[in-house]
Amino acid sequence: MKHLPVDDVIGEVVGALQKHAGVVIEAPPGAGKSTRVPPALLDAGLAGGRQIVMLEPRRVAARATARRIAQERGATLGGEVGYQVRFDRRAGPDTRLLVITEGILTRWLQRDPLLDEVGVVILDEFHERSVHSDLAIAFLREVQQVREDLKIVVMSATIDTAPIADFLSVPVVKSRGRTFPVQIDYLDHPPEDRVEFEAARAARRHVGSEADDGGDILIFLPGQAEIHRCLSALERWAPDEGIRCFPLYSALPNREQDRALEPGGPRRIICSTNIAETSLTIEAVTLVIDSGKVRTMRSSPASGLDELMLEHVSLASANQRAGRAGRVRPGRALRLWTRAFEHRMAPYDDAELQRVELSPVVQEVVAWSGADPREFNWFEPPPEVALGQAIDLLRQLGAMEPDDFRLSDLGRRLLDLPLHPRLGRMLIEGERRGTSAKACAMAAILSERDFVTSVAPDAPAAASDVLLRAELLEDAARGSGAAARRVGVRVHQGGARRVAEVRDQLLKAAGVDPRKDSGDEEDALRTLLSAYPDRIAFRREEGAGRFVMVGGEALALARESVVREAPVVVAASIGGRTRARDAVGGVQSRGLIRMASTVEMAWLEDAFPERFEERVVVDFDGERQRVMAERQRLFDGIALERQVASVAEHADPSEVTACLLEHALDDVVAAFGLNTDEAQFLLRWECARLWFPEADFPQLMLDARRGDSEQPIWQQVCWGKRTFGQLRGIGLCGQLGAYLNREQRRLLDEELPPRLEVPSGSHIRLDYSLDAPPVLAVRIQEVFGWRDSPRIARGQVAVLLHLLAPNYRPQQVTDDLAGFWERTYPEVRKELRARYAKHPWPEDPLSARAIRK
Repeated sequence: MKHLPVDDVIGEVVGALQKHAGVVIEAPPGAGKSTRVPPALLDAGLAGGRQIVMLEPRRVAARATARRIAQERGATLGGEVGYQVRFDRRAGPDTRLLVITEGILTRWLQRDPLLDEVGVVILDEFHERSVHSDLAIAFLREVQQVREDLKIVVMSATIDTAPIADFLSVPVVKSRGRTFPVQIDYLDHPPEDRVEFEAARAARRHVGSEADDGGDILIFLPGQAEIHRCLSALERWAPDEGIRCFPLYSALPNREQDRALEPGGPRRIICSTNIAETSLTIEAVTLVIDSGKVRTMRSSPASGLDELMLEHVSLASANQRAGRAGRVRPGRALRLWTRAFEHRMAPYDDAELQRVELSPVVQEVVAWSGADPREFNWFEPPPEVALGQAIDLLRQLGAMEPDDFRLSDLGRRLLDLPLHPRLGRMLIEGERRGTSAKACAMAAILSERDFVTSVAPDAPAAASDVLLRAELLEDAARGSGAAARRVGVRVHQGGARRVAEVRDQLLKAAGVDPRKDSGDEEDALRTLLSAYPDRIAFRREEGAGRFVMVGGEALALARESVVREAPVVVAASIGGRTRARDAVGGVQSRGLIRMASTVEMAWLEDAFPERFEERVVVDFDGERQRVMAERQRLFDGIALERQVASVAEHADPSEVTACLLEHALDDVVAAFGLNTDEAQFLLRWECARLWFPEADFPQLMLDARRGDSEQPIWQQVCWGKRTFGQLRGIGLCGQLGAYLNREQRRLLDEELPPRLEVPSGSHIRLDYSLDAPPVLAVRIQEVFGWRDSPRIARGQVAVLLHLLAPNYRPQQVTDDLAGFWERTYPEVRKELRARYAKHPWPEDPLSARAIRK
């Protein structure tokens, strides 16, 4: 058996486990940790006669790793070494080393919290940070508090292992490196074409070049569509070179995945998603072409909706991918980005807990601990907003008690189903309504990749995109497609077969006989509704396909949906976005409803009566400048019916006053019809409050460009009014003046006078402002003899003089009148004397007589 780098530290790993409750193994890609560590621990007897269980993040990796270990030990797969993944198990009573996917361990822990049959648990590829690996490490740490003999091994290639070791209180063992060196190459310039075509051209350039060593080529692409486009480009020339091309992605049937992984035979090019990034050993690969792209599931913090986002990989993932080229001999990795771009890449991937919808996770934590998930001892706590949204959804599904952190009877049933809580809820509702077989088909459709590839624009309208697929599934899986063509639909036969397989597995797990379904179409549609109580959407524009979902998310119906006429739908599948103009001409981004299902209002009334509300809503009609009332019927705050109501008879007077003031105080002058002196009265009031805080003037909040509608002074002045016309008739300044005491009135009159008498005898208005000194606009001839600028507010505020020419235009702005006379007036006199000869321009303005006209 070939020596691998991790073999050098196996003794250290065994020694650490003999002394400690666990160990963290840090080993770069290619070190052999997945295939060599588990059997070594089995041979060392560290499981104490119990099973060793290793968790892999992906099904294809779990099956391939188990097969490789069995081969290296000369054992039959399913005997001493086995695997168990969703709907597929090869293991028996003699299996001592079992490779499983992470969700299976979570199920075991819920059923047997002490894991009595397991002696060692290995968390492989922990750097991928799937939700189940984060759950597993937290659950297992608690199990160890009771079972001191349980060993935990965490293996990771590209992550900081110190936090993991601290969390488990165990040592770290490091392996030195990959099997063979890998040369990293970059593009000289950023790619100009789609990554799948750039990758195909890069493979073509490599084959037959000086760097070509004849090894297999592994191309990393973000998804199934890109893989098949790349394969189409490769197959134009690869067969002529004696090269076979294979796809590799999770939705492929097991036998097709195995074909891509089988060693030997002609030279291969394998186009894969990131499922080949870790654990898998693909023999003979010596060139990796990395597109640098990955599709990552991310949840919107605002809506809680998950969406697949096309993103650039992290540097850690890129290193993992490159490591695939150095498994059997020195290799090369071509990165389809520039070396300069690499400096901007994220060092590590986000943990899945930080970016996805968390209702399945919260369900597990509540079942495990019976406590608030926000107080659970996480390895790395997820966002509180996401936890709150998950708690709300589980309560809407009826899986969790309304006022406690305990699963309901229904929630405990959901825990036993290998499905998202939504889809599990649908199966249970289907059983109740006599439509279990249809529910299993719909659950399979919604949990797998859509097998419908296109829908004709003139396809007949239908009640449900999901139900339509359920009705086409059998025909499509057989490869006929006749039923699909009759309704203008194209299907992918392989995808339909995969969905049909999952449906059949669900039927078998639930013990359902499809022939015994008694429910009709309405029962099926209501069954689907039960799974998506938070995805109910109401049409907002007739014929435009625009909807608003409960919670306020703006949605649009995708062109391929056949649910074109329903006013209310369940948005069972949402993906991608579209941008369109809204009613006021702005551009709004909307999520696309990929699969919709009709909902009748009566169904909502039957299923969710507590979510309906009737209330009178007041709003302001800006055109008529008055408060209006409307009787509304709402569902989760979304208005379904509106009817004009009498404000006097039906509206709450305090709401009417608050609504009126909310708009009136945006522009007090216009709303109350104030003249200049009245507007200045309000400004003088606010200035007095700022300059004389000890006088305790009530606050009008004019400095915030609006009043405070909660202030009793405003509510009392405007109580009982509904229109701006009524406000204009109340005499605002007289009303407000009643709230001033004698000292406050004196301060306003004497220290903040509305007008100032100037040397000419004129009384000229002062213009007050909240963010500038008061202004006195006066002709220069009227202030002859005035030595200094006037001051107000007990001398603490200087008045800003706007000195006007005879045409009443400002000639000088100053708060230093003495300086003006001394330094500026001689030049001003010379200029204005020439223009306005009939007006007096004395050489000594301080001794001259001021002239009013």
